[in-house]
Amino acid sequence: MPYIDQAFYDDVYKGDPVNTDAFSRFAERASDIIDQVTNFALVSVDFNNLHPVIQTHVKKAVAAQVEYLSMAGTNAVHGETSASNVSIGNFSYSEGPDLAGLSREQRRISPAAISYLRATGLLNRGVSVIG
Repeated sequence: MPYIDQAFYDDVYKGDPVNTDAFSRFAERASDIIDQVTNFALVSVDFNNLHPVIQTHVKKAVAAQVEYLSMAGTNAVHGETSASNVSIGNFSYSEGPDLAGLSREQRRISPAAISYLRATGLLNRGVSVIG
């Protein structure tokens, strides 16, 4: 179940517009990715009982991931992105950031989502912040 609805995305996060039909798919996939990144720490707890600051940061992380998926395309779910650098002989073309140094796992997650989650403590694998 997604952690956000389109009203949160549009009114609170104020993300780039996402088609209503695509939003539910992106929100579901984004929530799944956030669960994976946090080692499923949120799956076994009542989300509504978490501190409001943690709830807000998780929701913003999901919104950032929705925006990332919308902009990067659905292949980003699998860490696949279009070519950003192409060279043929003496001809070279570059578009967007150089993602060559990033792992497939790193390319599938929005850097903004990671930043929001960092503030929650949910990325710390050795310490539980949810009891």
